[in-house]
Amino acid sequence: MHSFWRLLLPIFGLMGARLAGAGFGFLSQLALARAFAPHEVGIAFLAISVTTFVSILLTGGYHTIGLTYLARFEAWGRRRLRDAFLRAALRDMSWLSGAAVLLACLLWLLPIERGIAAAAFWGTLAAVPVALIRLNNSMANAQRRFTLSYAPDFVVRPALLLGLIGMLIVLSANQSAMPVLVALPVIALAVAIGQGMMLGRDNVLARWRGAGADLRGHYRSRALAMLAVTIVSGATADLVVLIAGFLLSPAEVAVLGVGIRIAALVGFFALASQQFVLRDLVAARSNADPAVLNRLLLRTNLAGAGTMAVAIGAALLLGNLVLALFGEAYRDAYLPMVIFLCSQGVRVLGGLNAQLLALSGHQIRSAALCIAALGLLVVASMFLTPVLGILGMAIATLVAEIFWAVSLAVLTQRLEGRRADLFSGWPQHHFLIQQR
Repeated sequence: MHSFWRLLLPIFGLMGARLAGAGFGFLSQLALARAFAPHEVGIAFLAISVTTFVSILLTGGYHTIGLTYLARFEAWGRRRLRDAFLRAALRDMSWLSGAAVLLACLLWLLPIERGIAAAAFWGTLAAVPVALIRLNNSMANAQRRFTLSYAPDFVVRPALLLGLIGMLIVLSANQSAMPVLVALPVIALAVAIGQGMMLGRDNVLARWRGAGADLRGHYRSRALAMLAVTIVSGATADLVVLIAGFLLSPAEVAVLGVGIRIAALVGFFALASQQFVLRDLVAARSNADPAVLNRLLLRTNLAGAGTMAVAIGAALLLGNLVLALFGEAYRDAYLPMVIFLCSQGVRVLGGLNAQLLALSGHQIRSAALCIAALGLLVVASMFLTPVLGILGMAIATLVAEIFWAVSLAVLTQRLEGRRADLFSGWPQHHFLIQQR
């Protein structure tokens, strides 16, 4: 029983931290929208999305594969392999960070709005320490220091940002978003330093120097494959805001940002149950009885689909009232928000296909589909947004999500001989329901 709780508590701690972070993020958006002009809100939203999206790029995918590799090396007591992995990650991340900061500086030379350039610049500066936080998250997880693996990034950083926005409102310093932009790298650097100090000798920067083979060539392809999967699975909303920043005015970005972040918050709740069944999914795959796997998938997929159905229905009926909380200017997000919710619904209907492929070691194959989906999102946005505005951006997102879900289902069927989405095996599901 003691070992059971040791396993369960970190899972609930992680979900609680992500929920708290999502709550702080939502309150930050609400405070920004209520206190700042839409133009300034759009710039702030863009900077926050740049920080999230670029920080994932700067990790090069090492933080994702590190969850497996670092835990394995720690369990085996292979410290030299652990240090070699971290050196490879830090070297690639340093090159990526330098290139990103240089690119952000060059944006000032382009004929784009100064607010957009400022958001990209300060957001990129913040992304550098956030990328380091993400790698330290993987290291802390391998050391079984679970609180340090999620609290700094998911709780402390958004809480500090919310506190800063509240202070600006109290001081009536809400005429410009620039204080928020400047605060992003300051907060990220403070959190990175604090996390590093608490990790002590386990801080990844302590492994920067050391003799040994350069293993970047060995890990890079695996890391890049997981990078594409991570972007599609966890940063699509930020990518949409980032793309919109170059196609829409800052005021329109603010409206879009409110709509897509509400949808993303709902999607987080709908997909949360998938995190709790991964261990059962592994056990069910090794079980010779397919009925066990079918029941698990059916329960999980129906829970997520039911959540999204209720959310979309509520948005249709009450969406205008929710958006009115942000201000009258944000009522224009009503239809895009509903479409963004439908996009999240498509992802939920896709079920556990991505997880099933990952468990079978097909991440590289699925990464190609991720890249194709991202490319489709960019191309569709460029064609639809200039014509339809915010609505075009929402439709482009829905098209990319449908492509991702369908192509992933086809790939899973071909490689695994079965799928894990809501529409897979309906005859078996119907039989199971009848039995119950």
